[in-house]
Amino acid sequence: MVRLKQTKSKAEVNITNALKHRIAERHRRRRISQQYDMLRTILPTLIKMDKASVLGKTIRQVRELKKRVKEMKAVCRGSLERVLPGESDLTREVRKVNGTVVRAEMVFIGGRNKSVLWVKGFRGNEGMGMLKRALKMAVDRPKKKNGKPRLIL
Repeated sequence: MVRLKQTKSKAEVNITNALKHRIAERHRRRRISQQYDMLRTILPTLIKMDKASVLGKTIRQVRELKKRVKEMKAVCRGSLERVLPGESDLTREVRKVNGTVVRAEMVFIGGRNKSVLWVKGFRGNEGMGMLKRALKMAVDRPKKKNGKPRLIL
Protein backbone atom coordinates (compact mmCIF):
# COMPACT_ATOMS: atom_id res chain seq x y z
CA MET A 1 0.00 0.00 0.00
CA VAL A 2 1.40 3.37 -0.99
CA ARG A 3 0.73 6.41 1.13
CA LEU A 4 0.60 9.73 -0.48
CA LYS A 5 2.17 12.55 1.43
CA GLN A 6 -0.13 15.50 1.63
CA THR A 7 1.67 18.74 1.07
CA LYS A 8 0.35 22.05 2.15
CA SER A 9 0.34 24.90 -0.21
CA LYS A 10 2.43 27.96 0.61
CA ALA A 11 -0.72 29.88 1.51
CA GLU A 12 -1.82 27.18 3.98
CA VAL A 13 1.61 27.17 5.61
CA ASN A 14 1.51 30.96 5.95
CA ILE A 15 -1.95 30.83 7.52
CA THR A 16 -0.85 28.14 10.00
CA ASN A 17 2.26 30.10 10.94
CA ALA A 18 0.24 33.30 11.39
CA LEU A 19 -2.21 31.47 13.67
CA LYS A 20 0.63 30.05 15.80
CA HIS A 21 2.21 33.50 16.03
CA ARG A 22 -1.10 35.10 17.07
CA ILE A 23 -1.58 32.49 19.84
CA ALA A 24 2.00 32.98 21.09
CA GLU A 25 1.55 36.76 21.16
CA ARG A 26 -1.72 36.43 23.08
CA HIS A 27 0.04 34.29 25.72
CA ARG A 28 2.92 36.78 25.93
CA ARG A 29 0.53 39.72 26.44
CA ARG A 30 -1.38 37.78 29.09
CA ARG A 31 1.86 37.05 31.01
CA ILE A 32 2.89 40.72 30.84
CA SER A 33 -0.53 41.81 32.11
CA GLN A 34 -0.27 39.36 35.01
CA GLN A 35 3.15 40.75 35.93
CA TYR A 36 1.80 44.32 35.87
CA ASP A 37 -1.09 43.23 38.09
CA MET A 38 1.42 41.75 40.55
CA LEU A 39 3.43 44.99 40.60
CA ARG A 40 0.26 46.99 41.20
CA THR A 41 -0.53 44.91 44.28
CA ILE A 42 2.93 45.06 45.89
CA LEU A 43 3.95 48.67 45.20
CA PRO A 44 3.28 50.97 48.15
CA THR A 45 1.44 54.26 47.62
CA LEU A 46 0.64 53.65 43.96
CA ILE A 47 -1.91 56.26 42.86
CA LYS A 48 -2.07 55.88 39.08
CA MET A 49 -2.59 52.37 37.74
CA ASP A 50 -1.45 52.78 34.11
CA LYS A 51 1.58 50.84 32.88
CA ALA A 52 3.90 53.85 32.60
CA SER A 53 3.17 54.86 36.22
CA VAL A 54 3.67 51.30 37.44
CA LEU A 55 7.05 51.05 35.69
CA GLY A 56 8.15 54.46 36.94
CA LYS A 57 7.18 53.64 40.53
CA THR A 58 8.92 50.25 40.28
CA ILE A 59 12.15 51.90 39.11
CA ARG A 60 12.02 54.47 41.93
CA GLN A 61 11.31 51.73 44.49
CA VAL A 62 14.23 49.57 43.32
CA ARG A 63 16.58 52.58 43.42
CA GLU A 64 15.38 53.43 46.95
CA LEU A 65 15.94 49.85 48.13
CA LYS A 66 19.43 49.77 46.58
CA LYS A 67 20.23 53.04 48.34
CA ARG A 68 19.03 51.61 51.67
CA VAL A 69 21.13 48.47 51.28
CA LYS A 70 24.17 50.63 50.51
CA GLU A 71 23.51 52.78 53.62
CA MET A 72 23.02 49.70 55.80
CA LYS A 73 26.24 48.16 54.53
CA ALA A 74 28.08 51.41 55.27
CA VAL A 75 26.74 51.45 58.84
CA CYS A 76 27.67 47.80 59.32
CA ARG A 77 31.04 48.10 57.59
CA GLY A 78 30.07 46.00 54.60
CA SER A 79 28.15 43.29 56.45
CA LEU A 80 24.39 43.10 56.76
CA GLU A 81 24.45 40.29 59.32
CA ARG A 82 24.44 42.67 62.32
CA VAL A 83 21.59 44.95 61.27
CA LEU A 84 19.23 42.99 63.50
CA PRO A 85 20.23 41.26 66.71
CA GLY A 86 21.35 37.68 66.17
CA GLU A 87 18.70 35.00 66.02
CA SER A 88 20.29 33.29 69.00
CA ASP A 89 19.89 36.49 71.10
CA LEU A 90 16.17 36.69 70.37
CA THR A 91 15.59 32.96 70.72
CA ARG A 92 17.42 32.89 74.04
CA GLU A 93 15.33 35.76 75.42
CA VAL A 94 12.06 34.16 74.26
CA ARG A 95 13.01 30.84 75.89
CA LYS A 96 13.79 32.63 79.16
CA VAL A 97 10.11 33.55 79.40
CA ASN A 98 8.95 30.03 78.36
CA GLY A 99 8.09 30.91 74.76
CA THR A 100 9.02 29.39 71.42
CA VAL A 101 9.94 31.28 68.23
CA VAL A 102 7.80 29.94 65.42
CA ARG A 103 8.93 32.24 62.62
CA ALA A 104 10.90 35.46 62.12
CA GLU A 105 11.18 37.71 59.08
CA MET A 106 11.84 41.26 57.97
CA VAL A 107 9.04 42.93 56.03
CA PHE A 108 9.08 46.14 53.99
CA ILE A 109 5.79 48.05 54.19
CA GLY A 110 5.26 51.43 52.58
CA GLY A 111 8.97 52.09 52.24
CA ARG A 112 9.72 51.20 55.88
CA ASN A 113 11.12 48.00 57.27
CA LYS A 114 9.45 46.06 60.04
CA SER A 115 10.79 43.02 61.88
CA VAL A 116 8.10 40.44 62.56
CA LEU A 117 8.49 37.67 65.11
CA TRP A 118 5.91 34.90 65.65
CA VAL A 119 6.07 33.46 69.14
CA LYS A 120 3.90 30.84 70.83
CA GLY A 121 3.50 29.62 74.38
CA PHE A 122 2.07 32.65 76.21
CA ARG A 123 -1.19 33.02 78.07
CA GLY A 124 -2.59 36.32 79.25
CA ASN A 125 -1.21 39.82 79.39
CA GLU A 126 1.45 39.03 81.98
CA GLY A 127 3.25 36.66 79.60
CA MET A 128 3.12 39.20 76.79
CA GLY A 129 4.53 41.90 79.06
CA MET A 130 7.40 39.63 80.05
CA LEU A 131 8.07 38.86 76.37
CA LYS A 132 8.10 42.55 75.41
CA ARG A 133 10.57 43.39 78.18
CA ALA A 134 12.82 40.43 77.26
CA LEU A 135 12.89 41.34 73.56
CA LYS A 136 13.52 45.02 74.31
CA MET A 137 16.49 44.00 76.45
CA ALA A 138 17.85 41.80 73.63
CA VAL A 139 17.55 44.57 71.05
CA ASP A 140 18.93 47.33 73.29
CA ARG A 141 21.79 45.30 74.75
CA PRO A 142 25.13 46.54 73.36
CA LYS A 143 27.49 43.72 72.44
CA LYS A 144 30.92 43.68 70.93
CA LYS A 145 32.00 41.55 68.03
CA ASN A 146 35.65 41.65 67.01
CA GLY A 147 36.16 44.57 69.39
CA LYS A 148 33.51 46.68 67.64
CA PRO A 149 30.18 47.62 69.26
CA ARG A 150 27.11 46.05 67.74
CA LEU A 151 24.54 48.30 66.09
CA ILE A 152 21.83 49.23 68.57
CA LEU A 153 18.31 49.59 67.20
